[in-house]
Amino acid sequence: MRVDVSKIPFSYPGSYFAINRMGTYEDEPEGLYIRSLHKDVYRQRVARLVLLHEGKPVPFAEEASAASITLRSEFGSAVICFEDPITFQVRAERATVRFEFMKASHVVPYGEKQCEVNSDGSREHIRLTSVSGDLLVNTSWNGDNADYVNIDFTPAADSETAEGILELYRDSITWKERTYSSFQDSLQAAADKFAAYEQASLQLPERYSEARQLAVYLNWMVQVRPYENITRPTMYASKSGMCGIWSWDHCFHAMAVAKQDPELAWHQWMLVFDHQDRFGALPDTITDNYLVRGYVKPPIHGFALRWMMEQTDWVTNDHLLEAYPSLVKWTEWWFNHRDSDKDGMPEYHNGNDCGWDNSTIFADGMPLESPDLATYLILQMDTLEIIARKLGMLAEASSWKARSQKLLGNMLEHFVHDGRLKARRAGNHEFVESKSLILYLPLLLGEKLPKELRDRMIEELKVEGAFLTEYGLASERLDSSSFEEDGYWRGPIWAPPMFLLSHALRELGEEAFSKDLAGRFCNLVAKSGMAENFHAKTGRALRDPGITWTSSIFLMLGSKYV
Repeated sequence: MRVDVSKIPFSYPGSYFAINRMGTYEDEPEGLYIRSLHKDVYRQRVARLVLLHEGKPVPFAEEASAASITLRSEFGSAVICFEDPITFQVRAERATVRFEFMKASHVVPYGEKQCEVNSDGSREHIRLTSVSGDLLVNTSWNGDNADYVNIDFTPAADSETAEGILELYRDSITWKERTYSSFQDSLQAAADKFAAYEQASLQLPERYSEARQLAVYLNWMVQVRPYENITRPTMYASKSGMCGIWSWDHCFHAMAVAKQDPELAWHQWMLVFDHQDRFGALPDTITDNYLVRGYVKPPIHGFALRWMMEQTDWVTNDHLLEAYPSLVKWTEWWFNHRDSDKDGMPEYHNGNDCGWDNSTIFADGMPLESPDLATYLILQMDTLEIIARKLGMLAEASSWKARSQKLLGNMLEHFVHDGRLKARRAGNHEFVESKSLILYLPLLLGEKLPKELRDRMIEELKVEGAFLTEYGLASERLDSSSFEEDGYWRGPIWAPPMFLLSHALRELGEEAFSKDLAGRFCNLVAKSGMAENFHAKTGRALRDPGITWTSSIFLMLGSKYV
């Protein structure tokens, strides 16, 4: 497997560090960089990697796999791997590896074989240790700070190889002496760790083997360890641009690993509830150093938890006792705090609240009552009923069943207009004209929807050139005046609705159409990679090229629906 580090980082489970090829930015030249994924930095780039021959930089090409990244030139090479989430091992052959630190404040030598760099811009302390060969410190002092800090691992005069260790730490300003594995042992351990993870991951048809391996790598390396706001082991949305957790993305990641690693899936699902406020709201975004509470995300959590319960018997009553009160508060929050006109129909106050940030259902303004939100809440109350029955809380189970049925009745009365589901403005209840795919998500309700209504929705999805393209379902109908080729939720194909609708159709007995949709999307990913979204007409990758919900959904669709 090869990883293109200009698109997807080279990283390691648990780590907040990655290696990427990056373009010129302000005073930082183009190059291959060690990056910090922590969010309290003002310099994301920790150090630029340079290969030297006879003291001069030489061009090189990098080749990355799951276990290592190689810098290869016509003069010599270097290989870098992770020993653990904070430790890089380096081996150079017939070349010198230089680390050009970005805006480091100073460097302190500790004898001839070790030094420490204070990387003020990335808030990291870095301990560099020479295992074999020489460690060279290149710096200048301007009376206040270092003008530059370059540290070289270079072969000794009587050798062609050098080995060194780069350790990044910020939990304490004090470095603690430790022992390290050999380079070869670390390299082999990383390869073995990925191989075991890959073997345990969801299986797909052989034609997707290359794409599957990349998706598995993405889900493997995107994991981070607990640190500050990250209270549990979890999976980030990305280790490129979207370094954090969004409170509906995380559900798809949890679902994807539920069979393979149910404990990780549980932590993934629960982490956002660790930050639930006293009213029941979940944050929009969680990173290690900040939370975003200006928005929320849709209540897809009940649907996801039920999926996890059906995929594995690992979820016990003790887990359900942990989840139930939080899921209750999250459900009640929508009725208590997102119903400005007090009509019993919860509403979105911002496009970000629904996850489809700029969907055309919001074109006429907000607050907005939308059938997808009612759908999520009905499914969430159904999940709460199931959990309550498992826990012996029969009165609460009956209450959730009655409330789910009541909301379903209100939804059908409220949103059905001229034989279709439409969103409405809260307050004046004016219908919103939109050709957004979001209006078809209520198919998740299955046979709870009237047959005439759902049959019409399914037939409309089957029309080639309407929503349906060679690559899947566009987020906005292609004949809509609001369709944009790179319009975020106004045109491109996205993984979440492809999964939700493939699942809904299969549950409704539309197995052939479900399989067809899943296949179109899996073919798209095999062609264009793990991007955030895709051009509906050409399949071209758009936005972040390494997003975990795309890899997660590709694995689920390819294994279960194709």
